[in-house]
Amino acid sequence: MVSPQPIQLHGTRLSPAKLRLLSLAAILVVLLFPVASARSAEKPSPNQFLIASDIHFNPMADPSLLADLMAAAPAQWEAILQRSKLTAFSQYGHDTNWWLFQSSLDQMRATLHHPAFIMITGDILAHQFPQNFASAMHDQDREHYRSFVLKTVEFVALEFRKRFPDAKILITPGNNDEECGNYSVRANGTFLNDTADLARSLAHADDGVGAEWKALGSYNVPHPSLRGIRILSLNTVFFSEQYHADSFRDGCAPVASTGPADLLQWLQSNLAQAKAAHEKIWLMFHIPPGMDGFTTTKQYVFQLLRSDSPNDSACAKAMVPMWVPSWTTQFDSLLEKYQDTVIASFAGHTHADDFRLINAAGTNKLFVLIDPAISPIYGQNPAFRVVTFERDGTLADQSTYYLTNLEKASVTGGGTWEKEYTFSEQWKMRRLDAATLAILYKQIKNDPETRDRWIKLYSVSRSNLSLPEDIARGLYCAVEALDPATYQSCYCPAPQASEITPAPQL
Repeated sequence: MVSPQPIQLHGTRLSPAKLRLLSLAAILVVLLFPVASARSAEKPSPNQFLIASDIHFNPMADPSLLADLMAAAPAQWEAILQRSKLTAFSQYGHDTNWWLFQSSLDQMRATLHHPAFIMITGDILAHQFPQNFASAMHDQDREHYRSFVLKTVEFVALEFRKRFPDAKILITPGNNDEECGNYSVRANGTFLNDTADLARSLAHADDGVGAEWKALGSYNVPHPSLRGIRILSLNTVFFSEQYHADSFRDGCAPVASTGPADLLQWLQSNLAQAKAAHEKIWLMFHIPPGMDGFTTTKQYVFQLLRSDSPNDSACAKAMVPMWVPSWTTQFDSLLEKYQDTVIASFAGHTHADDFRLINAAGTNKLFVLIDPAISPIYGQNPAFRVVTFERDGTLADQSTYYLTNLEKASVTGGGTWEKEYTFSEQWKMRRLDAATLAILYKQIKNDPETRDRWIKLYSVSRSNLSLPEDIARGLYCAVEALDPATYQSCYCPAPQASEITPAPQL
């Protein structure tokens, strides 16, 4: 935690003691309503939970409020943000401002009053957080910036807790969740140390979880409503091709890191313990394994537009893995070994409605459900999910809810949220597991109508584009082809130059 300093607010110098009193008063006001509501509400849903991903909250969206936010405790932020005269929701191409965040949370509450628990699969902070702060504040004091990062995370947590006062909230780090910037989280680093108590308290967990979070940004907790099931929150930012450890205390200088190897060893140890105890495992993480189908397709299309002689070599150069391929290989081998222990996995990061199939022992026994984002920065509509599970820990179904009127949404007009689809109804499947997802994947590959419906949901109903099959192939090959060689075989050679049109905005 950062030690509090006297704060200058509208010309009045507030001492730490005075600020603490104001914070406590504000917290009481914030908590009164949800406590009163909880008394008269029904019991938590025993078999449904909420997933939110890639919130990318940007408290700097209205720069005129930034100085006051800097001076205030997180419990006071809502009142400050409510004063913003920029009343439109964040638009496509931008991260989540207060109005969009507030609307998202209110809709989650309206959709499922009392979830069994809440899962947040990473990226609480907006993109370019360090750069935007430096540009807006011209403040070179690193401890001021550190304090603002922690306040932002605490505010997001406080807003969730306001609406879900009793729910266990499980979080995992995203690649933007770090003081030094994108993909730079450090094992035992400043960010993980600053947020460990918050991660532990949100999960209603013991000190062991806090220690695990500090060490690797990961932890192991019992499933909130099922016996014999445990949830592992796994910091897969370590596995990314773009990962680099930076030390905040040393001016964000690069440092050596054993984080990826240590995390894989931690995962193996926890899976072995679960198997020995005859327990099952859910995994939650931010960056999924495999290939980045959207970025690969986009890069290859741009290459073809600039070249008269596209070839397999150009396609291979355009491929972008999510993880370092060797870590994907080791992870897949580990899950193959424990394929009867791991029964479900959840991720975010792509901002798309997607999934992955992990080919354990030659069959698609394992899967990753990739959750769409709250932030519309990459062109998708904001969305979240309600997932239904069975008593044995398998998944029964999921429903996706999305904002339908982002371009017109504002404080005065409001946001219109609707159920986009329910998996079982949309795809005529009785369960949500690797077997049914493998059937769906085969239909996406072979049936243009199914593929078009999937592409629409992939972009959270942003468009009704019917992509050329050669372009769509770059997206759906990523579902099952998790290593570069297999993906290249599936996708390359991609479209011919004469067939190319500029990459669509999904």
